[in-house]
Amino acid sequence: MEPEFGDVTAEQLAPPPLPQGPAFNKRDLTIGLVILAIGLIVGVGGTLTAASLGGGTGSLLASTAIADATQTCDVVDNVWITVGDEGQSISMQSEGEESPGADYIDVLCVLDQLEVPDSVNTRIGSTRALDGRQTATWDDFDASWGYHPDSGLDIVVELSQQ
Repeated sequence: MEPEFGDVTAEQLAPPPLPQGPAFNKRDLTIGLVILAIGLIVGVGGTLTAASLGGGTGSLLASTAIADATQTCDVVDNVWITVGDEGQSISMQSEGEESPGADYIDVLCVLDQLEVPDSVNTRIGSTRALDGRQTATWDDFDASWGYHPDSGLDIVVELSQQ
């Protein structure tokens, strides 16, 4: 006897189940990991770039200006002209009547490369021992200096902390 239409169950009418394989294959996993790695690299790189540009392009250029100045003036190996704070400052000691130091022309070259204004150069050149420590600010730099004929000019130039 054949089953009647009313006797047929839903399971008998359903198509057979499809064979189950893995949810993804090795190729898909590899592509996913590569895309994730690229995303991380772009994200971290973008964050670092945005942070460095946060101070404006002037800050980005100024951060290499000190190292560039020592290269241009060929004073990288001069013991009296030292770059400090990971390229964020430079200390220079010129020769005096009683003490050794860098040639004043080398100090002037570095200052010129850092685009020290004429007004600051004039103040540096006219500083006397009695004047004590002097300071100046221009563009992205702060400077302080002292002078005594016996020990020469002692000047520190650093990137502004603005």
